[in-house]
Amino acid sequence: MRLHVKSILFINPCIRPHARRKFPPVGLACILSAVKKANIEFDLYDMDAYDLSVDNLREHLQKKYDIVALGAIVTVLKLVREIAATVRESNPEATIIAGNSVSTSIPEMLLRHTEVDIAVLGEGDVTIVDLLRVLDTNANAALDQVKGIAFLRDGEFVKTTAREPIPNLDEIGFPNWDLFDLPRYNVHMLKPVMDDSIESIVYPLNAARGCPFDCTFCYHVFKGQHYRKYSEEAVMQEFTRLHDKYRATFIFFWDELTFPNITAVEKMVARLEQLPFRVGWDAITRGDLFRQANVPLVQRMRDAGCKSISFSIENASPEILKAMNKKIRLDRVVEHCETLIRGGVTPLTSIIFGYPQESPETIRMTLDLCERCNIYPSVGFLQPLPGTPIYEWAVQYGYIKNELEYLLNAGDRQDLHVNLTQMSSEELGDTVVNGMQRLADKMGLKFDNPLKTGVYQKPVKK
Repeated sequence: MRLHVKSILFINPCIRPHARRKFPPVGLACILSAVKKANIEFDLYDMDAYDLSVDNLREHLQKKYDIVALGAIVTVLKLVREIAATVRESNPEATIIAGNSVSTSIPEMLLRHTEVDIAVLGEGDVTIVDLLRVLDTNANAALDQVKGIAFLRDGEFVKTTAREPIPNLDEIGFPNWDLFDLPRYNVHMLKPVMDDSIESIVYPLNAARGCPFDCTFCYHVFKGQHYRKYSEEAVMQEFTRLHDKYRATFIFFWDELTFPNITAVEKMVARLEQLPFRVGWDAITRGDLFRQANVPLVQRMRDAGCKSISFSIENASPEILKAMNKKIRLDRVVEHCETLIRGGVTPLTSIIFGYPQESPETIRMTLDLCERCNIYPSVGFLQPLPGTPIYEWAVQYGYIKNELEYLLNAGDRQDLHVNLTQMSSEELGDTVVNGMQRLADKMGLKFDNPLKTGVYQKPVKK
């Protein structure tokens, strides 16, 4: 079925203008690939690739569209509202669709406080195709039959039946990167990896959807769905395609969790060893996965191209870890890092400061753990997200008094947006910044801002 009546525009917002490194958007790429496979014609306005502003978008929208769609994370609600308002101003009759976590986590707020008409909830690959086909018929009444969306009807919030998760990810395949202006992205992707002097053409690879764990601060659009993975065969085919067709020399696994257990690592490494080429890669694990006995496996990972393993320690306070529902042992974290380093793979981690139990002592404990693990972490302040227990707690106890105002002022995790601790915001911020600076000094690293480094840790020398 070919849609030919409606003109459709997809927008890729520019969340971080002039960013040092940019990747083609994985979520939007999955959506566009599904639409393309359905033989539905559309235009793409890629604000991110060209650092385009809302004013630039306004000029582009002199061309009229019947349907305009965009997706974004919930922390850029303000930008989504600006884009939707600009679309409405230029195309008053257009149907505006939004997806990703800005839709899934706050659908009613989004619909009531922006010009968005329809929110796509959760996994959107199938939903967007069904929705576009319904809209092409002008059968607005049939919106009730589209699973996985929300909209307002005569001022009443309507949420349709939830869309079932796609059972076999191999059937939908991987993104069609030809839909994007790859030469433009290659300018940004051709960057040193992990501060190395060798430039790399870097591509993302989403090999899994969801996460089997349930941390109290974490939100993603697959929340509540069972963890699903592409088959090892499909991932190998994608490695080959990215290498042969797109000249990729480094691949980031773009997952919540790539390897849930050692068996998954062993299977993937065995397949990578069979490839006739080598590319660098980084994958996501739990912070307590590798034991001393796994050093030979890590060495095989290294020989198969693995440069780094990313994971989240989050904090070193047992009390805070319990509040996070992190379910991780700190002694195992140390062993995990030591094993990676012994095997020649760099450990990379992230941490969060700002749970209600946070104090100068817990901040010191967390940074001491990072030093012990020989890691300079990616650090951020807790930013409670809708749909998580810590967000509900912050609202219940008055830390977030106006939810709309709070979300319109959200942003990067390195900036403090709400303080749930007993420390003053100044004390919390200064303690973190000063502690990170001391850690950088001890590791011989120099940054203009110890929180916003823009680079990964240098590989550990054995």
